[in-house]
Amino acid sequence: MHRSQFTYSILLGGLLLTALLLWFAVANYRNAEPVAHSILRGISLSLGQAIEALAVRDPSLKTLVDFSSSDSAYFSILDQRGTIRFHRNPELIGSQIDDQRFQAVVAAPVITEERIRLGTGEVVFETQQQLHLPGETLVLRLALHTWQADQIIRRARTGVVVIVVLLAVAWGFGVWVLRLQQRDLRRREAMARHEQLARLGELGAVLAHEVRTPLAGIKGFAQLLRERAQEPKQQEYAGKIVAESERLEGLVTDLLTYTRQETLQEGSATVQEQVQEACDHLAEEAGRARVALQVTGDIGRPVACPADRLRQLLLNLFANAMQAMPEGGIIRVVLSDNGEQATILISDSGPGFAEESLKRAFDPFYTTRASGSGLGLAVCRKLAEGYGGVIVAANAPEGGAEITLQLPLIKELA
Repeated sequence: MHRSQFTYSILLGGLLLTALLLWFAVANYRNAEPVAHSILRGISLSLGQAIEALAVRDPSLKTLVDFSSSDSAYFSILDQRGTIRFHRNPELIGSQIDDQRFQAVVAAPVITEERIRLGTGEVVFETQQQLHLPGETLVLRLALHTWQADQIIRRARTGVVVIVVLLAVAWGFGVWVLRLQQRDLRRREAMARHEQLARLGELGAVLAHEVRTPLAGIKGFAQLLRERAQEPKQQEYAGKIVAESERLEGLVTDLLTYTRQETLQEGSATVQEQVQEACDHLAEEAGRARVALQVTGDIGRPVACPADRLRQLLLNLFANAMQAMPEGGIIRVVLSDNGEQATILISDSGPGFAEESLKRAFDPFYTTRASGSGLGLAVCRKLAEGYGGVIVAANAPEGGAEITLQLPLIKELA
């Protein structure tokens, strides 16, 4: 399995596990309150039956004085007019209660339940239910302590907090491990690229020694032959040899530029001048290819890049744009700056990048053209990044491809 697919699978599994644990914790918390309520209701019914049994055996209700339960905060018995018939506090017996909440129980055999706050500040679970004695029906008002039942809710709430904290720690640790993995991957890729460049550098040295010298001779003899040939066919063939020799020279130059480990030279260049020189250099070729070059905008200060390197960058980018329009078209160059960086936006009217080509546009030796080397944009990225710049490829909203090149401006002297 590819590394990115494996990472995606781990991420998906982690999301599913997180969702499952959160669902479990939230469901447990939401069920805690009904469970606590059911426990309190069960206790109230049990105590109510016990009190009713004692009251039936002793209608005077005196035996209830000795009845106690750790769950009960208090209980009282009312008649149907609201007169207190029994209370732990003897002084309250015979008094009339102020509220009329007992009327609902008098009217029908229902049980009312609610949480109320006592004068002491404690919140209790109060129920009212009918108490059936021989010859009359009374109302039992019973208040229960809630701390044991509420402990279920507190535990459920604590469980949610613990699960959320553990998930946060797990995801933080996972992100940290993923960043370490990505850093290690980038390091390995950098080492592989460095090794590749070292091998290519050796190859480039061989090419410079073994290919450039004979290639220069072939090109020179072909140029001489083209000048002295009398027949048009011979001139045409000699011209093709010259053109292919120049293409091979460009390939060797790009390969050496990409693979050579060299200290970048300091220098500066005026962007407008180098753009104009690149346009003049390609004017004849652009005319044959029916490609128009349009330059707009301005850049106030020179960029921190030697003129020859900037010209090489522009020539590569212009050549790429021309090759993307075999039927002709327009290359638009827009110049601007923000006071710190110069931006050179180069767009064409061609078909634009395919999805795969856009991802691999700056990969060395990647090309969709049969005669391309795949080094043009790779060299551009190396030069741009070497001088502190950035180069980005994209498809223009109106169609065609666009390359954005940014280079730092020379700082103004204070």
